[in-house]
Amino acid sequence: MELEEFTDYEELETLDSPEGKFLYIPKSCVDAGQIIKILRRMLRCMDSKYIDLAERTAFCSIKLFDYIKLANKIDLNIDRNILILLSVLFSIGGYKDLSSMTMGEEEQKAKIPHTFLYSYLFLKNLTPLKDAAEAILLYNYNYEDAKKLNTPYVEYASLIFTCMRICIKLRKTKYVFDSNSFDEQFIEKCKKLYNPVYLDLFVEANQNNAITSKLETKDYRILLDEYCKSLTFSYDDTFALLKMMIYSIDFVSTSTVTHIISTAFHSSEICRMENLSDEETDEVFTAAVLHDIGKMAVDLKILESPGKLSDEEMDIMRSHAERGEKMMRGIVSDKIADIASRHHESLDGKGYFRGLTDEELTFQDKILSVADIFSALTDPRTYKPSFPKEKTLSIMSEMAENRKIDKNVFKIVEEKYDQIIEHTEVRRPMLTANLGQVIIGFIGLQECKDVPSLFRMIRNAG
Repeated sequence: MELEEFTDYEELETLDSPEGKFLYIPKSCVDAGQIIKILRRMLRCMDSKYIDLAERTAFCSIKLFDYIKLANKIDLNIDRNILILLSVLFSIGGYKDLSSMTMGEEEQKAKIPHTFLYSYLFLKNLTPLKDAAEAILLYNYNYEDAKKLNTPYVEYASLIFTCMRICIKLRKTKYVFDSNSFDEQFIEKCKKLYNPVYLDLFVEANQNNAITSKLETKDYRILLDEYCKSLTFSYDDTFALLKMMIYSIDFVSTSTVTHIISTAFHSSEICRMENLSDEETDEVFTAAVLHDIGKMAVDLKILESPGKLSDEEMDIMRSHAERGEKMMRGIVSDKIADIASRHHESLDGKGYFRGLTDEELTFQDKILSVADIFSALTDPRTYKPSFPKEKTLSIMSEMAENRKIDKNVFKIVEEKYDQIIEHTEVRRPMLTANLGQVIIGFIGLQECKDVPSLFRMIRNAG
């Protein structure tokens, strides 16, 4: 399917650019595996607790799945792509501060922890998983009862959460496995909650510690990278994952999500006005989407501070450029990583984090830098309102005169200010996700006191 068809926005097909062509729709230069690998690094920088367990669970789940398939042990109706996404991301709701949306002590009575409930809604609405995200809701539900719920994702839940419980159990022995690792109580509980065959098959697949030895040495992360590399999704589904990655930044800063989207389309529009090729435009667009992912590692109080930051806080804020580079380097092309990580460099060599000069910066670097500043000035932030056109151009003009940004790129912004804003707003729906639907769903579904009523409410909602 062509991207023009995917967007489904008539404006993109009818609005003309200055060259008399259709408005260019930028394309992502990253695949599904790269997106998930970057997201894993982002989440680890925010808080390693949830992603550590998820990555080990994913590694064990995929190893067990491959063993079952290769040995033809049982008829397994599980899609490997879905299994990888579910097992890596089942706990992503743990990164969302749910305190303002929960009912206090009701969390104690709920059969579905709010973390998993938010994970389900986030993945259902923002990823290609769609209804397959239901598997997350069965994490602690009796297997025989789960089969009565009329959901085709019971086996996903059984396989993933059997492996999750194994990882939690082995964590106590630093992932050293022997014949005494699973006591009778653990075995009984696992086989009641999930399909009992998976625990036995895991022990069989783990002969000579083929699986658990990797958990000890952390080789599992390297192998999980390879599993992620094998992900195969259509362009449309891959683009949905890209949007999900952007919206994961909402866990720390909503305004950063808006800023990333604005910067991506401002930079794309400037690229077209500067007659860059489709490939060069797509590279800048992709770099713009990635340029602020390092803010996942910055404390929320600093990111969303309404006042002036102290020198120490400013140093922490500025670290996002280098941290972002570390998150993407070795996953995306070096060219895209360079463009993304240089958005705070300036022509006079006094930018950060490398202090590069005019001669060391490419034209694509300079475009993203200008687009980043343009977005920062025109988008509202916690510490400032949206600046009007005159003030924005005045600030940027001074920066150009002082050799902070490229004069020629600024001139495009100055001359085509209104058109850049207009075309960005036309393109914006491409990267916009309905996070409100996730919030509304969470508020409504947390009232359910048991899994059957939760599934009934989900089915009634259509």
